[in-house]
Amino acid sequence: MNSPSIRTYRDKMRQANKEARATVVALICIIAVWLIGGFGLAGCDLELFHTPIWIIGGCVAPWIAAIIAAVVLSRRVFVDFDLDDDPAHAANTDASFKEGARHE
Repeated sequence: MNSPSIRTYRDKMRQANKEARATVVALICIIAVWLIGGFGLAGCDLELFHTPIWIIGGCVAPWIAAIIAAVVLSRRVFVDFDLDDDPAHAANTDASFKEGARHE
């Protein structure tokens, strides 16, 4: 699946940088959820199923936030493209991969 707008090496590196920056932003959001859910709720005396709410907020909430971040990144930010500049080389590599997969 090649994106029609990503053709040159410069465009490919720009997209890779965009994906890296978005991943760092997602990481910061997940850390914020962990800090708020774990440490922020530490003073609460609420319990859910006899478990302090800060344990749920510090363990379950970041896990859910990470899943949401991965889905958003994969649907909105990441683009499937070949890093090879030569389309013939990319076709040969793809054919070799398919041939190896068939023998396994």
